[in-house]
Amino acid sequence: MVIEKYYNVKEALTYIKKYPSGREAIEPYMDLSEKQIRDILKKDVLGYYKGLPIGEHIKEDYENFDGEIVVDSLFVFPKYGDNPKIFSSWDSIYKKESSKTKMLQRQGIKTENEQIREEYKKSGKPAYLMNEDYLFSLKLEVERRQLPIKFVDIPLHTVATIKALVTEKELLAHFEEIISRLLEEFQNNLQKDAKDYQKTCIEQSNRLDELLCDVSGRNDILNSVAPEILTDEYLTKLREMNDFCDMLRKQMVEVQLNIKDEVGQLRKKYNDKKDFKKISSKLYDFEKYQLSKYKSKLIEHNRMRIETEFNYQQYLINEYQKIEDTYWQNSFINNLKDNFGIKENR
Repeated sequence: MVIEKYYNVKEALTYIKKYPSGREAIEPYMDLSEKQIRDILKKDVLGYYKGLPIGEHIKEDYENFDGEIVVDSLFVFPKYGDNPKIFSSWDSIYKKESSKTKMLQRQGIKTENEQIREEYKKSGKPAYLMNEDYLFSLKLEVERRQLPIKFVDIPLHTVATIKALVTEKELLAHFEEIISRLLEEFQNNLQKDAKDYQKTCIEQSNRLDELLCDVSGRNDILNSVAPEILTDEYLTKLREMNDFCDMLRKQMVEVQLNIKDEVGQLRKKYNDKKDFKKISSKLYDFEKYQLSKYKSKLIEHNRMRIETEFNYQQYLINEYQKIEDTYWQNSFINNLKDNFGIKENR
């Protein structure tokens, strides 16, 4: 029986930090540690055992290895590939073995988990071992967190910060001027962040353009060894990805608040009541809502990028698997894996 290749946290970190094109970046492609990876894995595994929906941060209590009940924000990230799998120390607490597994154990037949136990023991504490599909999904999740939205840390005007900036007397005496200034400051921070996001989109576009140039540059070879692959559909999808690359380069999240309208609503609702705390709380709620909308746009843009790239990569893999000459099939698939940082689905 062939044992599937599994990766521990240290190996996963090396894979994730590798520059996508296989070449060294001027700066580290990913800035993260084993501790951060373990935190992502813990929250994903526990979220799975708790039956949480994919893509939502939800606070849940769970039993830790000391038998204590702990509350934490868990998050199950999206998985890609045919069969993403991970083994972890948490399995000993939460996993319920199937009747088939129990029967094999009674018969003395080693299960997959037992066959990799020695490797599993060396994978650190808590122990985590993941297959290639899970590892690829983890890399996409880290990219989602670090590349497009790592900089979304915009300060909001809380009751305390507003009180530190202005007195209650000043706010009530110069209501419109002060509220407008606070909202303009918040809007400027959003717009600055949006410009930084566009720079990141340009970096991602340049990376993708580099990879697409490599695919296009091998068309002559493909035409000579497997012309049946180089169809109109193949070329159309390549053009569509180049168009997507251009769109990514020009992508900009618009940020424009209706400050005058919001100031008017605040004045209408609270000016007569002269309630500093309620006015400050309402302003905070408004900024929090706008920041949430802004973050949602970034997450959606990044989800679209990841899915578009992933679907194209899998399309190429499927096409290259049709090449009859084994040497050239391996050449095209391995080149794709090296450049895109992906694996062949088996």
